[in-house]
Amino acid sequence: MTSDPERFSHDEMLKLARSAVNKIDRLGPRGTTLCTMEEIEAMAALIAISGLLPGHPTDPMRQPRFVENERTRDV
Repeated sequence: MTSDPERFSHDEMLKLARSAVNKIDRLGPRGTTLCTMEEIEAMAALIAISGLLPGHPTDPMRQPRFVENERTRDV
């Protein structure tokens, strides 16, 4: 049985998002790879609740997009 995910407190979300932004700002692409999952989740939550994403949450352009790489094989 799985438990409900823990939610960030407002202060924790801001702290984690700030930490991620600082890493990226300071270290560029390397900082991006050093962000934790919690920091990324906090940044995403902050962007979403700030209303910075265009359109309604159910719009197709706001839905997750997963790019799949397909290899072509010579047969």
